[in-house]
Amino acid sequence: MRDTLALTYEGSLEVKRNKLSLLARKYELFEMEESESIQAMFGRFQSIVNELSFLGRTYDNFDHIDKLLRSLPRK
Repeated sequence: MRDTLALTYEGSLEVKRNKLSLLARKYELFEMEESESIQAMFGRFQSIVNELSFLGRTYDNFDHIDKLLRSLPRK
């Protein structure tokens, strides 16, 4: 029963790998969007981080801080 539920909600190993690859790419290319508020940007970032964590990919806090600071516009 558990395996059936896991496969239904989490997907097969191939699906998980694809999701992980897509999310890792989103994380690496993350930037603040034009006219986006800091709160909205952080929420979007946190969503990516949470999904990555759920799939087993974690980064330390230094990586998150560095990524967020580099994602801010220069102005």
